[in-house]
Amino acid sequence: MSVSARKVDPATVEVVRNALVALAEEMMINVKRAAYSPSIHEIQDVAVGLLDADGQLIACAPGLPMFLADLGECVRDGLELIGRGRMREGDVYLSNDPYTIGTHINNVATYLPIVWGGQIIAFAAVRGHMVDMGGAVPGSRSSRLTEIYQEGLRLRQVRYYDQGEPVEEMHRLIADNCRMPDAVLGDLRAQVAACKTGERRLLELIQKYGEATVSESVERILRHGEELARAAVQAIPDGSYSSEAFLDDDGITRDVPIPLKIAVEVSGDEMTIDFSGYPEQVRGSINTGPSGAIAIARNAFKCLTTPTEPVNEGQFRPLTVKVPDGTVVSARPPAACGWWARTTSTSIDMIFRSLAAALPDSVPAGHFGDVPMCLINGVDRAGRRFVIFDPIPGGHGGRSFEDGPSATVCFHEGDTPDIPVEVQELMFPILVQESALDEDSGGAGRYRGGLGYRRAFRMLGEASQVQLNIDRYGCLPWGLGGGLPGAPNRAFLKDRPDADWRLVLKQDGIAAGPEMEIMVCGGGGGGWGDPLDRDAEAVLADVVEERVSRASAERDYGVVITDSGIDFAATEALRADRGAAVANAKPAREEGS
Repeated sequence: MSVSARKVDPATVEVVRNALVALAEEMMINVKRAAYSPSIHEIQDVAVGLLDADGQLIACAPGLPMFLADLGECVRDGLELIGRGRMREGDVYLSNDPYTIGTHINNVATYLPIVWGGQIIAFAAVRGHMVDMGGAVPGSRSSRLTEIYQEGLRLRQVRYYDQGEPVEEMHRLIADNCRMPDAVLGDLRAQVAACKTGERRLLELIQKYGEATVSESVERILRHGEELARAAVQAIPDGSYSSEAFLDDDGITRDVPIPLKIAVEVSGDEMTIDFSGYPEQVRGSINTGPSGAIAIARNAFKCLTTPTEPVNEGQFRPLTVKVPDGTVVSARPPAACGWWARTTSTSIDMIFRSLAAALPDSVPAGHFGDVPMCLINGVDRAGRRFVIFDPIPGGHGGRSFEDGPSATVCFHEGDTPDIPVEVQELMFPILVQESALDEDSGGAGRYRGGLGYRRAFRMLGEASQVQLNIDRYGCLPWGLGGGLPGAPNRAFLKDRPDADWRLVLKQDGIAAGPEMEIMVCGGGGGGWGDPLDRDAEAVLADVVEERVSRASAERDYGVVITDSGIDFAATEALRADRGAAVANAKPAREEGS
């Protein structure tokens, strides 16, 4: 949109601000309502946004934060590759290229130029997860794949609609290269419809208030976002901060950890997040393109600075992202990217950890940091092919004033919900046997880590295959301020009901007979503060609610619980002994350090 010198009163700016947010929310409602796949209408693995003529994010609805953080990269890549002059009213473009718009091939962005007075003034964009884009395996991702070419149909800035008319060749190309073309084309139609909703509502807003008023309001909204973010950064003590963590492996070379080190620099009202300590891209599929690093940094920055404000581009102006070429978060072709989320979720957590000393009252302990995933493909009762993926939620870290949330998706997934059991059993040949919080999975602390989630189910179909992909089994969700770590992510299989559970972290192509049982457990969050400082009544409540076992209450919290309640005398004595033991151990540790 063009910048106008006209002064717009604050009330009008607020009306426009809320109208733009409402516009985006309507886009989200429509894409979920019209989508064919549970990945969009249930899991909500989708994001929508309105961007200005240069690809700056103006407004969005709650959706997948990683998609929102780099949605503008898709439009900017299109402007560079296609050119503004070649884009016409009614065109719709597709892109899923991980090296220019981040993440993996399944995540397909659709966007259309919005034209007013013969000029492109904005873009409406939607990005959603397609259930299959072809490639070597159903679902288009696997820990054993080593090249992008194995992961499916890669599209970079292709015209999907030409001046309002579908490009039949492109529709046919996608249909011929996907295992479930009806679902994929249906989901893309839903995304296009949502883009048209955004176009219609923006033009209605301009007709009502005028292009100059809307343009000036947008500029004011972006400037206000920048001011809020700079004020928040200014409140963080200047300094250089860093943290380290690791992933279990790259999926190819098993049990060889992938070390990650991130640096954060705060100076005045500006922050720099530096990925120079990250390793080179790996053979496995945990890579992402450079916009993935931008999205990681923006996701964390937003949480730290303006977490309650609607998202817009202005809020990221105080942020600089440094990322060398060719790392796991700035990969070059032909790196595989199917399991990019392995790296993303842990990286966001590391940024928070870096600033824990500077912001002790704001930063939570570590969360489960992964998307523990079970993918099942096969043939349903009606003889149709299906692919289901079930991302398991876990626990988030405790903070200085409250326990961590339980059974919640990892940071970069935002508010994506779980698939209801009823929907899973209706659409796919499985029987869900258990969906429950995982007792004792939250790290002990003055404020306990959130609990992980445990789901167990039995296969009913004859022709199914299972893929399990679990990380952060070795790098436990860390505690802060004396808190204990949370439980790791993990998965188990047994071929028949009377067999023993066996641990499986990463394995593809598991033949699933009708008696196979699967259990996937999301890890817990780390605890915050000394567990001996936790209120004994709070520990009792956790035991009554089966969040903490009696054994853990005594072992980790020093609280003795009997059938009649808390044994206060025994608890006082046990905590005193534990405290004395810690105090006596401190000089020895300091002397030997």
